[in-house]
Amino acid sequence: MNTASQKQLSLLRKLKLKKHREQLGIFLAEGYHTIDQIVTNKKLVVDELFIDFEHEQSEQLVSLLKSGLDADRVYGMKKSTIKDLSDTEHTSGWSAVIQIPASRSLDNLLALNSSAFEQQSVDPITSATNPILLALDEIQDPGNMGTIIRTAVWFGVQGILLGEGCVDMWNPKVVRSTVGASGYVDHTPAKLEEALMECHYQGWNIMLLDGSEGATPLSSQLPSGPKVWVLG
Repeated sequence: MNTASQKQLSLLRKLKLKKHREQLGIFLAEGYHTIDQIVTNKKLVVDELFIDFEHEQSEQLVSLLKSGLDADRVYGMKKSTIKDLSDTEHTSGWSAVIQIPASRSLDNLLALNSSAFEQQSVDPITSATNPILLALDEIQDPGNMGTIIRTAVWFGVQGILLGEGCVDMWNPKVVRSTVGASGYVDHTPAKLEEALMECHYQGWNIMLLDGSEGATPLSSQLPSGPKVWVLG
């Protein structure tokens, strides 16, 4: 296993900042379980994997290699180096550089093939004739954003509209909170007012989600046809 170079370490540090992620088109994922899910899902391209040298002979690494990870793209680092690079107090010794997928246009999201959507849907609320988009308005907390993305995947949401003011979905804390769900759902940056008007024009039902006491249960207010859930 090759040792990570200073150039690579410098790159990992840069990926903590949004401007560098956008310029380079890559982001950082930390934690074995997150990386394992990303590799298994095969939705994203893993450029490089960086691990603590003590994991070189681990069953976890063997599992990742069997799932298709290129062994030539695995690099070792000292535990002290990994700890310095991580933004968590207790690092697991696993970090991966991953390509940011291209975002879709709103028109692409609205016209996604229904049969492909039906295959990824795992919840009875959603189906080929009842697709769902999730519109996020000013979700700024990384942990909340990650949880929302993870839940959206579970519900079989077709796509995510990221309104202005939302935290970057490739922020390391967001990625960690998704536990491997990053990149699984198509997304597009959007000016929500304009995007929701277009959705309505194309026949999508717009629904505002409200978790406060006294709100109407979602299951009792589900119109047929495509829906946009607005959260924020």
